[in-house]
Amino acid sequence: MNSRINKLHNLMQEQGLDALFIQSYENRRYFSGFSGSNGYLLITSGYCGLITDQRYTEQAKEQAPDFEIITHGIDPFVTIQSVFQDKEISTIGFESESLSFHLFNKIKSLIQKCEWVPLTTELLKIRRIKDDEEIKVIRKSIAISDQAFKDLIPLIKPGMSEREIAVELEYLMGKHGHDGPAFGTIVAADIRAALPHAVPSNNQVKENHFLLIDYGVKYQGYMSDMTRTLWIGNPNEELKGYYHLVHEALERAVEEVKPGMTGHDLDAVAREVFFREGLEGYSLRGLGHGVGLQIHENPRIVLQSEEVLEPGMVFTIEPGLYIPGKAGVRVEDVVLVTNNGCEVLTNTPRHIHI
Repeated sequence: MNSRINKLHNLMQEQGLDALFIQSYENRRYFSGFSGSNGYLLITSGYCGLITDQRYTEQAKEQAPDFEIITHGIDPFVTIQSVFQDKEISTIGFESESLSFHLFNKIKSLIQKCEWVPLTTELLKIRRIKDDEEIKVIRKSIAISDQAFKDLIPLIKPGMSEREIAVELEYLMGKHGHDGPAFGTIVAADIRAALPHAVPSNNQVKENHFLLIDYGVKYQGYMSDMTRTLWIGNPNEELKGYYHLVHEALERAVEEVKPGMTGHDLDAVAREVFFREGLEGYSLRGLGHGVGLQIHENPRIVLQSEEVLEPGMVFTIEPGLYIPGKAGVRVEDVVLVTNNGCEVLTNTPRHIHI
């Protein structure tokens, strides 16, 4: 944990800050280890404080041993104000994209001696390189989702509704030991798969068409994310053509991952497959996203992204084609950037035929 605090100290030095105020769940957990739902971090060059309520006092002591644990009463602002008053702080950075307008104005009115400096992506950029412990937990999260999907396959039959399949899958994910779904499970049969974020409905799985399933689990705070498009029976040649193009796009992108390229560069590798066939207009504007304590975080593998890939980054590669009235196809793996390429962390077979 000390290495993460050192990164904050470096950020403070670069930005000319005396302190950082952190309240978002993901950043609070990443920098302190505390997983409770309520808390605020105050970081200076020589101090680390965690303010929470009495529900979490003992948990915070256990999870955040490098921090002074301060328990607030009914009004947390009184405690926050007193903690600030004990410190020599002139400039303080805050999470401008997650701190609510109301909370910011309330704290600022109580602590008027400080200049409040808005931060945007600075903390996210620190989190984009995963350490060994994070990678270990992400592997476990993916293993749970792989096993749940393996158990689901024998249960899928034509005539089942999308909702039935989603319920079965979420039950199996829980059975294998997750903290909850990483996001709303997507199950879309036949032409409904052309909706990239389809909500499961009463629509039934049909013979000779596709079934798209996109889901993930949360394990010890870290997410997994996977999509598979299954063949149900024997889809026609047009549908198979879309399917094979998406798989080609994924395979080419995985082969081309390397440190030093940008998110835009990698997106272009997969996108070129669709341009070649005149189908690029049916794809989305991005190829993938970072995965960690949030289901969408840095790096962004999208058009015009100048973010440079580095060893230790973990992200999805998920090309897709979404053709209204005909079909939707997406296939998604999670990869880890290595020194000379990438490792595919997802272990579920890409082609599944029911």
